[in-house]
Amino acid sequence: MTYTISSKNKELELKIQQEINECLDKFTSFCFDAGAGAGKTYALQKSIEHVLKTEGENLKLRNQKILCITYTNAAKDEILNRLGRNSSVLVSTIHEFLWGFISIQQELLTLEHTKKIIEELATIQIKIDANPLWNKVNQIEFQDDICDEDFLKIFYSTPSTPAKDFKVAIIDYNKSFEPHLSSVKNFSGLVKYINKKYKLETTLKELKYKKSEKIRYNPVQNRDKLEKYVISHDTLLLYCKNIITNQSWLKRLFSDRYPYVLVDEYQDTDEKVIDIIDSIREYSNFKKNFMVGFFGDALQNIYDSGVGTLSNKEEYKSIKKNFNRRSSTQIIDLIEKIRNDNFGQQSMYTDFDNGSYNFYIGSDDFDLDIFLKENSLTRNTACLLMKNDDICKARGFGDLLFALKKFPRFSGNNYENVSNEFLQKNLQHIGWFLRDLLTLLEFVQKSEDNNSTVREIIHFVGGSKSELTFGDMRQFISGLRKFNLSSLTIEECINEITDIQNQISGEDILTNIFSIDATAGNILLNIKNRAYDYFYYSQESEDYSERNMTDIDEFFKLDISQFVKWYKYIFDDLKNETISYHTLHGSKGLEFDNVVCVLQDNFSRKQDYCKYFFEKYNTLTDVDIRFQKVRNLLYVACSRAKINLYVIYVSNTQEEIEKNIKDIFGEIQYLT
Repeated sequence: MTYTISSKNKELELKIQQEINECLDKFTSFCFDAGAGAGKTYALQKSIEHVLKTEGENLKLRNQKILCITYTNAAKDEILNRLGRNSSVLVSTIHEFLWGFISIQQELLTLEHTKKIIEELATIQIKIDANPLWNKVNQIEFQDDICDEDFLKIFYSTPSTPAKDFKVAIIDYNKSFEPHLSSVKNFSGLVKYINKKYKLETTLKELKYKKSEKIRYNPVQNRDKLEKYVISHDTLLLYCKNIITNQSWLKRLFSDRYPYVLVDEYQDTDEKVIDIIDSIREYSNFKKNFMVGFFGDALQNIYDSGVGTLSNKEEYKSIKKNFNRRSSTQIIDLIEKIRNDNFGQQSMYTDFDNGSYNFYIGSDDFDLDIFLKENSLTRNTACLLMKNDDICKARGFGDLLFALKKFPRFSGNNYENVSNEFLQKNLQHIGWFLRDLLTLLEFVQKSEDNNSTVREIIHFVGGSKSELTFGDMRQFISGLRKFNLSSLTIEECINEITDIQNQISGEDILTNIFSIDATAGNILLNIKNRAYDYFYYSQESEDYSERNMTDIDEFFKLDISQFVKWYKYIFDDLKNETISYHTLHGSKGLEFDNVVCVLQDNFSRKQDYCKYFFEKYNTLTDVDIRFQKVRNLLYVACSRAKINLYVIYVSNTQEEIEKNIKDIFGEIQYLT
């Protein structure tokens, strides 16, 4: 349905864009704040188009580009779809851009890498010194013995449980280890730390004597492999901050190459990135040939990694847009109350007033399916849920979550990692082993899809690809398609891939995907050992001899269909479905005619998560971080609704809380 925009509102919106354009013309850095549904991406698009119109030819002559930094690949694709391709515009995620900018500065990267390794070695040495076994061995001989490649093959290919079998395998290899195996935990821990130390020290010598490899950034794995010169997302940002903020010539190179920097969703940007941009802006201030434009909304900051509000916001011209192009007047009135900061958002339209919002209080036996049927919610409806169990069940991978919750990384005090690392749609924050599994699933999906190109599949091949022929690829893909990988368990899938031995071997693919050491023997066992390291990372106090692989084995016996459904949840929003399910966090950036939002108090290791927001609603909350986190999340979730919003609060409420709820939502309906 098309709604009417008054000439007055058109004129006011145009004036806001003109204000941004004036900043672009004068190289005045600014911060553009706009609430949910205001059209931030549209303003960003129009800003780029304005610079291209006024300075496009000059940019080409000077070999300069407009730089647009986005938070996710999805946001990048959205902007590119709106703009189309233009050689004078670079739209990129921050990690992608920074690596492209800094990767050729290998000498400076090497200095940072050296410092990082020295810091890591100091940490490892503390752990070695704390190991009870360290002072009981001949340290030089022990290190020589365990850093031997043949020993490491035995060590990493032998399950640690049962402990008796592990001890037998180690003693059979070298009887001198027998006195040191009373505690498998101490022995194994010492072996791993000393081996890690040995590799890092070897790398440090290579760096010192100029025999090192190039520093590389791996965008699909969220962990460093410093000894192999591979860095992760966070380390890339750290290196870039240290390098760029301390090198004036790099600041000049940056500003000369990218005179216009536009940052999308600034509130979600890492503080180190803001520091980098600020240092370049300050360096270029006197020249008036560089500017930064931040686009976002501080109240939509729902990730711990984001900067939220700019700490030096007073140094930027403040531009505000209080129009809403998404939602009905009723929804806008509601989200204004949730914000409660007098932002003053209003509808862009004169006649979009056919919406509604309703608030319900339900008991623990609330049934969402019944609620949807009773309210005839069958089309373009999004269900936003807080409970991970409900999301996983609704999307068909509940068994996978059940298996994960058996591991320390996702249980007890670490349950929040289900949201942070498992259901996280920003790939940069997904847990490192889970990221490897996603890569495996992507490989399986691509290899079984007849529409996949050779380029899409060869991407997974490690080592030299230049020697491969089209025939090699065809033979490999044919070998894969003999098996219906999607009908297997994860373990069976890995075994079938491992068994392919052609010019391209399945072992090479898996070694590349899971970053397994080239000396690894049993591929499946080594992948399981990596899973163990990830899932049991928090069990520092557990006696190693009591550990067993039972839960790991059960995890790998899950049907791959469970993982595929999880994969689709991460990468696709099921936009063609009549009813879709998302976490409140995962709904950001989306919009729907109808939104059903189910709230609860048992969330994020709190027993009063939403209750706290309702209790504190009418009090001073400017410095209450906990209140702000809940407020921001509810604001983001409720503002996804275009026409109708249904909020169900599953809780036993008290009278004083209900008073504040009524101040926001009006009438409360009680579900029986």
